[in-house]
Amino acid sequence: MKWLRMRNDIQGEKKARRAYEEMMFQSFKEAFRALKPNAPMVLVYAHKTTAGWTTLVDALRRAGLVVTESWPLQTERRGRLLEIGSAALASSIFLVARKREESATVGDYAQVRSELEEIIRERVETLWSMGISGADLVIACVGAGLKAFTRYQRVELPNGDEVPAERFLSEVEGVVLDTILEKLFGVSRYSVSAVDAPTRFYVLWRYAYGRAEVDAGEAIVFAYPQGVELDGPQGLSLGRNPLLYKKKNKYCLRDFTDRGQDEKLGLSYVETIVSGSRSRRRMAQRASETLSLFEPEELGETAANTLLREASLIDVLHRLLWLMENSTAQVSEFLDQAQPNVEQLRLVTQALAGPALQGGSGRLTTDSESAALQKLIANWRHIVEDNLFRKR
Repeated sequence: MKWLRMRNDIQGEKKARRAYEEMMFQSFKEAFRALKPNAPMVLVYAHKTTAGWTTLVDALRRAGLVVTESWPLQTERRGRLLEIGSAALASSIFLVARKREESATVGDYAQVRSELEEIIRERVETLWSMGISGADLVIACVGAGLKAFTRYQRVELPNGDEVPAERFLSEVEGVVLDTILEKLFGVSRYSVSAVDAPTRFYVLWRYAYGRAEVDAGEAIVFAYPQGVELDGPQGLSLGRNPLLYKKKNKYCLRDFTDRGQDEKLGLSYVETIVSGSRSRRRMAQRASETLSLFEPEELGETAANTLLREASLIDVLHRLLWLMENSTAQVSEFLDQAQPNVEQLRLVTQALAGPALQGGSGRLTTDSESAALQKLIANWRHIVEDNLFRKR
């Protein structure tokens, strides 16, 4: 009878959600009726993920309301958040909504996306200069991005399909995160996109959540627009030396002290899925090697199922930090094997060691990693450039 109880629980949850969505819509519908033309309606919202905003956005649009402004106001004592090690928001988002113009019925997705980019870039710059940071900055900018979407009754793709709120919210968060990365790295979006996805994810997670444990639902939503998986075949919480630590339904980043002792960390490897078996063989190789260097008999019949997995920059950095602190004699050999992109590695190191992740009371980076990063930056030429370019 366990399956029957589970089914009833699921049905009960769906019924409760539909009731909640309908009540929210009816509330906004009544507000629309009572509002005078151009009169504001102010909402206070503090949900931490874009997934939690879907119901709100759909209800606003159905009721004929458009978000015209969004600002964060600090509503939590920062000391309390540090005391409980929480990933909670320190701010609540105050949304200002007004009646939507009757002529604004259907929006073209390309035009809406272009408007979204402008709104997000302006809001990130504004809030950044005001000292808003971390998850508060992310969610505040997501709220601002709703203006581009809610001003239309529906937004359509070129083929006429409607863009659902879930998809738009995910894209809003993606644009916000990309723009924040530009600020953290201090380079153009093109240069940011050249950095591998796991490394971008690590920097953004540190910025948004620091050392806090994050609920699975929130973590998955955060990872989705960044093109990384948490639990899939290439999941960042799986494997012999994962980037994320997972305990029950929470995730937390692992730093170089947790990962750096692994001798294969930071080196590319060839992964072979053995035919007729679920087991995998991993062969560590130099980062500059390719599959063409292997003889057919080395790979046998499994050659077609062989793939070169390139090491991420955060893997290289974590191994480098560990060697710098524990075995400096191996630094030169490791860098010669890993052959990282020096400019990208420097950008990542500077971003993680920069004031956005080091300053204030949030202590976003672990103390040990913070100290090691500062040491690496101060001795960059001696530790990285002299060792890497010595044989060239």
